[in-house]
Amino acid sequence: MTRDDGTNLSRRNFLRSTGTLAAAGLLGAGATGSAAAATGELDPDFFNWRAREASRVWDRGYRGRPDRTIALTDSGIEARHPDLGPWNGVRATVRNGDLVIPKSERERIDLAGEGESFSGTIGPGTFADPTTKTHEFTTPTDAEGIDVTMTWTPGDVDGNGEDLELYLDRQTEDGWERVAASTTGSQPEAIDNYVKSGHTYRFVVETWLNVTAEYEISAGYYAFEGEFEAADPSVVFEDVGTTADDPKTVGWFDEGTRYGLHEKPRDPNGHGSHCASIMGGTGRASAIDPETVTTEAPGEVLALGDTRQYEVQAEAGTGVFGSAYGTAIELLIEGPDGQELDAATLTSDSGITDNVVVEAPAEQSGTYTVIARASGGELVSSGDLESISVGAFTDPQDTNGDRTGSPVGLHTGVAPNQSLVGLQGLSGPTGHLADHAEAFADMFNMRAVNMSWGYVGGLPLGSVGGILDSIPAGIKDIAQAGILTCAAAGNAATPANGNGSPAIADECISVTATGPLDGLSAYSSGGLGALDEDELDQYMKPDVSAPGGYVDDLINAALTGDANAAESEQPAIRDYTGKAGTSMATPFTTGVAGLVSQAMEEDAPASIALPAPAAADLDDVYRLKQVLLATASETAFTAAPFHRAHPATYEFGGRDPYEGFGRVNPDAAVDAVTRELSGSSDEVLGLNLPEDSRAVAGHVQAGPGTVEASVSFEYYSGGNKGQTKGAPHVDLFVYDAEEPAQYGEPNIVARAQGLQGDASATVSLPRDSETRTFYVVAKLVDVPGAVNGDDVQAHCTLDVSVEDGFFVSGTREDDGSVFTGGQTNQVTVTANPSTDSQVRDVIPTSWTVLTDYSDDVERVEVSNGVQYVYFTERATADTETSYTYFAEAPDNVSASDAYQFGPQEVKPGEARGWVAVSGTGETNYVVAQST
Repeated sequence: MTRDDGTNLSRRNFLRSTGTLAAAGLLGAGATGSAAAATGELDPDFFNWRAREASRVWDRGYRGRPDRTIALTDSGIEARHPDLGPWNGVRATVRNGDLVIPKSERERIDLAGEGESFSGTIGPGTFADPTTKTHEFTTPTDAEGIDVTMTWTPGDVDGNGEDLELYLDRQTEDGWERVAASTTGSQPEAIDNYVKSGHTYRFVVETWLNVTAEYEISAGYYAFEGEFEAADPSVVFEDVGTTADDPKTVGWFDEGTRYGLHEKPRDPNGHGSHCASIMGGTGRASAIDPETVTTEAPGEVLALGDTRQYEVQAEAGTGVFGSAYGTAIELLIEGPDGQELDAATLTSDSGITDNVVVEAPAEQSGTYTVIARASGGELVSSGDLESISVGAFTDPQDTNGDRTGSPVGLHTGVAPNQSLVGLQGLSGPTGHLADHAEAFADMFNMRAVNMSWGYVGGLPLGSVGGILDSIPAGIKDIAQAGILTCAAAGNAATPANGNGSPAIADECISVTATGPLDGLSAYSSGGLGALDEDELDQYMKPDVSAPGGYVDDLINAALTGDANAAESEQPAIRDYTGKAGTSMATPFTTGVAGLVSQAMEEDAPASIALPAPAAADLDDVYRLKQVLLATASETAFTAAPFHRAHPATYEFGGRDPYEGFGRVNPDAAVDAVTRELSGSSDEVLGLNLPEDSRAVAGHVQAGPGTVEASVSFEYYSGGNKGQTKGAPHVDLFVYDAEEPAQYGEPNIVARAQGLQGDASATVSLPRDSETRTFYVVAKLVDVPGAVNGDDVQAHCTLDVSVEDGFFVSGTREDDGSVFTGGQTNQVTVTANPSTDSQVRDVIPTSWTVLTDYSDDVERVEVSNGVQYVYFTERATADTETSYTYFAEAPDNVSASDAYQFGPQEVKPGEARGWVAVSGTGETNYVVAQST
């Protein structure tokens, strides 16, 4: 087929059982399809995109661990949804400064006649200079808790109304201490928190929008009967397993309202449930019953008024789905009574490889009808229905979804067997998690936490408010406890406004959004150079990209119920909904972190293995972070037609300002830590996503000596191989797996461009070095004549060997890591090889080597996308030889970026090629135009 941009994209081979389907015959338009179509087919190409990609890791034996958790700070978790529940009943709270699990509920008694009431006017405010109002008060002598609500007018944020934040501070000898926060992005803001009797507190009201508002605060006091008793933390995983009845959500933390709004985990917004479903949903509510499936490939044009209808028998408590490929197609589901239950449209602008999905719970037993027709009904002339699959779901009570295997769920999350913890709220629980990070890691075996929010362009709208400045420091506290934070880069669409807190924290992974063919979404925020709480060094964001959807191509995940309505007053909570944003890309990455952490804990070499969560620390977080970044793929060429507003640039393993190090690759990340690569292996890299791999990876262990890696292109395969116009571009990298670069970024020790499909990278260690572990990663950069979505696979041979015959050590020193445009950097490198060797350094092409002032430089050559600085003097064997030169930073704002220097290389003779010197790579930053 031909897309609107003129790129020739043929249909991918999504129907592997073509012969069976063709034999079934074609049905006339308007006919019922179940009679003659193939049944019992479970073709994975009709499933949710993320489930198809994640299944490659599931097939390797990693689905997440039920005794390990991934968490999120968000609007909540709808634990009534089968994909996210059941909940084990565990609440966590902070009592007398400690994180505890209440063993039983004490009776709460409202103190009649006791309360606080304040009102006022506030605003306008800005992000840079928020406006605050405070109201002090003293608690009664018999008060143990306070229940607060705040409302305001105008209240419609989208209509230029206001969004206020509410905080509760306690007076101490050293000033004011924040004890609770409510920053939900909606009203009322509510706080329900313990207080000390007869003590001075204050409410803090804050605005960061350029609007003036009138607000009212109402608070009541309460006390408790009985003594507080904490449960043993072992109750968290007491009943956790893998069956449908076993808990999925194993902890609920709602310190802001003390569970005053709901007795069980609820999500009044739906955003948190959607994110939780992406990162770890079991797929129980969409587990397909293969006996009910009808699949056919009509390859048919539906003219004005034409439809294809498929009848599905479904029992009450199950559900019905339809999934189709084509162009300008609309799918509908009608219930037994003819009522429309769900509808979705595939437009010509859709980026999900022309797939549209509908699903609906079955509230009654009977015949449901899935209808395919041209989108817009009689308003359009025709639509093209290429293939379709319909069927019924299994009763969620009879399946564990994808926790352990069959049946496969249509909308399963990335880590379906990992347990979930919901921290209700945005910045408020983030602060509590930071304050009690060690306890959370220990109590809940927490590996990673998702933060799909921020004060710029995030969803939901909540600001980080008055604790904005403390969030980066809090993320560091969380990381030091061994918990990796994944945060949404933001939906502000521009670099200047992107990557607000928490995504700006250097310890976290900042995630931007793509469509499923890796094209960057127009709304995704770009990169930003910043200083966080350490204020020591510059760093850049974002870190990776992941599928978050386009505005017209949403991500399907769990739909929340009405948090305030009784079960009898609302339909069964097992449906799905679509959303798009960096909020959706982030939990995909968090789910991948859950899978990779499982692989690192269970099967990685001891040198890079993760300890139990309670024993993990900052170094472990950085090693986990590096795996995800180092195995990500650049998309400048493979996704060129699909980038919406921010075209990615090719950085040869460096950071792009819009996609970071590239599209996260779950399978390559898991292979990097579990697959030993010594010897020769046949590898396949491809464009037929999500079935194909963008990168292949593994690890090798080497002591003193030389690690040699090479990749060689052999041949193409696939239905579209005929459109290729030359050998593929495959880049090869060797990373230090044990010691990531600063902030957990990839530590490149050797790299090579394979512009014609062949590349070799060699790194040598000092003679006295101990055995080290390295990642070897080959990444598909470009296939001339083809792009993502084409059925093209590049078959390659990967050779990895370790030799003892040559050793080299070296160092690098320069003027710093942050430079303004036009600033000069004096670089000094040393080399100490075991054989007389030629020496060269490697620097970015946009930097200028000042040869007139660099006496040690013989010449400078540009090749393979980098500059090689050759030195006149050869390095003498077993002698440290030093070389100095000057390089000038690029002098324009658009060149503000992170730049990879080194590693330097030596060439001992004609018999051996250039060898990288381990430990001599560095990242330098250019942050502004010269003044």
